[in-house]
Amino acid sequence: MTQQTRAQNTQQIDVRALEQLYGLPVSFPLTALAGEGNTGNVYVDLLKNSEGSMVAHFLFTPGSRNYWHLHPDAEQALLILEGEGYYQEEGQPKRLLKKGDYLVTPTNVKHWNGATENGACLCITVTDLTDKEHVERFGPVTDEEFAAQTQPAVKNDPELMAIMQRVYGKDVRNIGNLDLKTRELVSCVALTSMNAYQQLSTHVRAALQAGASPIEVREAIYLVAPFRGFPYVLNAVEEMNKVFKERGVELPLPDQGRVTDETRHAKGDAIQSNLYNGGISRAMSGLPGEMGQQMADLLTDFCFGDIYSRSGLPLEMHELLTYVVLTVLQANSQLHSHFMGCLKAGNSPETVVAAVIQCLPHVGFPTVINTLRIIVEMLEQNK
Repeated sequence: MTQQTRAQNTQQIDVRALEQLYGLPVSFPLTALAGEGNTGNVYVDLLKNSEGSMVAHFLFTPGSRNYWHLHPDAEQALLILEGEGYYQEEGQPKRLLKKGDYLVTPTNVKHWNGATENGACLCITVTDLTDKEHVERFGPVTDEEFAAQTQPAVKNDPELMAIMQRVYGKDVRNIGNLDLKTRELVSCVALTSMNAYQQLSTHVRAALQAGASPIEVREAIYLVAPFRGFPYVLNAVEEMNKVFKERGVELPLPDQGRVTDETRHAKGDAIQSNLYNGGISRAMSGLPGEMGQQMADLLTDFCFGDIYSRSGLPLEMHELLTYVVLTVLQANSQLHSHFMGCLKAGNSPETVVAAVIQCLPHVGFPTVINTLRIIVEMLEQNK
């Protein structure tokens, strides 16, 4: 935004009155932002808006904050001058920042910042100027999001939190061709598979913020049941529904089931046969009596009939997210066959690799490298 445009949307403020009201040394002129995408009273002093950067002082009054937003193709540095404030990137916990704290928001990362509930905050930002709009806004930070508890590690282990933010928000996110919605669905499935339901809540919120519908989130979590079992999914669904209630989502969600007891096997077999060629039947053929065929039928009915046939997610997403679960479980034999299933369902090798790498902050290098080695092996075999 140019200085002329901003001047048309601001109002000069009595700085001395603000100093007395909030007990902060405001040593620069301020104007009140009006219609600028903020909740509460926010004041600004635009210091520079040329030659590649925008530099601005901000005063956030208690409880005020800007909207969820990002800076297209531009990094932004934030330094807290006085008081305390909050900062949050999409999909990450809210962070408490104090005087002297400094951070850099990577390009195209959705975030917000503001003051705490109990005090004002003075800060300065330095933002790259590009040939694109300075900011893209996505709507206000809700009262529930603002009131969400900060993780204790933010205060007690800031170095670890800084490393985590860098890996989540920059390193992994910049690898591969996944959009943000798919990345968050991958995280939801990985965390469900690990029974990490406290962290799951954060990523359910992030998935919704990234554009996933409640049905897409639910179907992704349901998908885990055939591979990890119902207890893990029940825990995840409980946390998921807490987030939905926070967001005012009416429960239960619309039914997405598309089979009956009479049709589940035929519909499941049609999906399974399109992706695989009788592998499970051959693997179970050595079991006593009819149990081998019964196990093969159960897989067809449950995994492909009950789950894969459901509406809400396309087939390629079902297979991609299944590959995430198998990565978490290090299910090597299934990782071989399901890699080919991913490709037959319409995923590219690049997409599958990116989804596996997205799991790294959740499961670590050994688990991810195990899957990547299998993918390399499969690609070599199918040249």
